[in-house]
Amino acid sequence: MIVVLRAALAGASLTVLLVVLAVVPSPIRTAQSSPAAAAPAAGAPTRPGPRAPDGPLPTVRVAPYVDLTTPPLPDLGAVADASGQRDVVLGFVLAGAGCTPTWGGTTPLTDPAVQGSIAGLKARGGTVTVSSGGAAGDYLETRCPDAASLARAYGQALDVVGTDHLDVDIETDKGRAVSTARVADALKLLQTARGTRITLTVQVESADAGMTDDARDLVGTVSSRGVAARINLMVMNFEQRGGWGESMLDAADLSLAALQRLWPGSDPADVARRVGVTLMIGRNDTAATTTLADGATVVDGARARGYGYVGAWSLLRDNGGCPGTATEADHCSGITQAPWAFTRALQRFG
Repeated sequence: MIVVLRAALAGASLTVLLVVLAVVPSPIRTAQSSPAAAAPAAGAPTRPGPRAPDGPLPTVRVAPYVDLTTPPLPDLGAVADASGQRDVVLGFVLAGAGCTPTWGGTTPLTDPAVQGSIAGLKARGGTVTVSSGGAAGDYLETRCPDAASLARAYGQALDVVGTDHLDVDIETDKGRAVSTARVADALKLLQTARGTRITLTVQVESADAGMTDDARDLVGTVSSRGVAARINLMVMNFEQRGGWGESMLDAADLSLAALQRLWPGSDPADVARRVGVTLMIGRNDTAATTTLADGATVVDGARARGYGYVGAWSLLRDNGGCPGTATEADHCSGITQAPWAFTRALQRFG
């Protein structure tokens, strides 16, 4: 900055030149930081308002869920061989006794059969994300008494499975109360100490509203702690408006708009890269049914919008073993389809 001061002295004009140099440090990126989390490049235009937090973000682009809590336990290596899908989200870690993390609230994290199945997937080059929460059971997020104990429980699950990616699936539609502050503080502790990559999997209200109020509260609170996270939208189990594929995309569009309002200082393309969508294969828990055409619509729409991730509930339902079923089933889609047809559609995203 150059400031020129002019003053009169003894009838003569004296010009004093003062030069002030300001040294601005360049952004520091850790080894685990993803390109989407980096600060703007030098000379890039700045946008007013808060920005999405910098930090390590998930990089996996396609990863359907696998339910480890409903028997029989899948052979993940064999599933990978059959489906070609090697990146998965394992659900769900729930509270056992007190704040002890377990699979489904009953099975120890170190269960040899579960560990062997995960090892088989990793031997084929697969990656796993640990998911905490889900639709049923006792949450760690409610049973752990404070942020420190919750962070330790998360860390224990990540260590046993051998991954740095945590998915927090908070579902409050059944009246479950969760302290968003406790979750946000725990995730801050976890990401600061370990560089953990975090996904927040959240519910949507409708095609006319986007994310639920509880979802917006969770995302905003986690963001306020400076935690970098992917926002994974569960585009399922809400009232259909028009075509189901378009309804899912409409719900995602409104959710993205809410995130852009939360982070007006971020490039819209960066915000979009932080968004994922997870659909429910075939019969939903509500009246909606996701067809293969609907799935293709969502995948194509997610790619066109620049989203960072697509997923599905669930990989083991991706078969036509129970066509015409009136309700959602755990092991089949409820529609006529070839095995792994939805998985093949998702894989085109990556």
